[in-house]
Amino acid sequence: MSIITYTNCKYLLCIYLTISLFFLLLGAPAALIAGAVLVTLMETREDYAPKSTDSKWVRIGKLLYRFLLASSFGLEVVSIFVSTVTGSVLLGHGQATKAASVGYTSCLGLLHHHHEFEFLTIQIGFLQGLLHWLYSVALDLFIPKENEDKSARRMNVFLASCLTSLVVWILAFYNHHLNFYSDYAHMLRRYCILFFQRYIWSGKNHQFRPLSLIYIPAFIRTIYLGWRAFTTPPNVDDEA
Repeated sequence: MSIITYTNCKYLLCIYLTISLFFLLLGAPAALIAGAVLVTLMETREDYAPKSTDSKWVRIGKLLYRFLLASSFGLEVVSIFVSTVTGSVLLGHGQATKAASVGYTSCLGLLHHHHEFEFLTIQIGFLQGLLHWLYSVALDLFIPKENEDKSARRMNVFLASCLTSLVVWILAFYNHHLNFYSDYAHMLRRYCILFFQRYIWSGKNHQFRPLSLIYIPAFIRTIYLGWRAFTTPPNVDDEA
């Protein structure tokens, strides 16, 4: 019996180490994307400031472009942070003996069973950040520029269409290789449920989180500020 227990614990330890290595490898491309996005966001700050002379759709396109870049940076940072913390937790896991009796056949199976919220945060943060980055590049190409001739305009529209099509294919590829979920939309729905249960309200056994007194009003105010930013009329810029 002791030999079986030792073997199971040894096997589980290998799983934990593999998952931790997986998190470290995932953090590297996320960091590269975050760095590239941050540089682009800072360099294009003045060029993509809305002007009163812009048409309505160009104005919205510029605002959406900056939102996509900033949100991409934030999502990638969240993915890096959660993967690093979760990897550290797994390396210091002390319940190996109890968990060994569950009988996992894969590393992701163990992660999905015990750390589903963290698993979804890392996956969604990385993929959604990547999609936002690609969409921002496509939007940058699609927004008309000053002194842009007809041939350059057609080429930019073509490149924007290529990137948009690429994003759709990436989602199709990702859906085909998903485990535990039917598609990416299912992952998002499940993540919203877990987020609400963990950080807002989990029912009768809800554990009060003091920081919820700060981040819930902060979320609500952020939504209001976003709505105000996207609905600001052009004449307000002239008044400033």
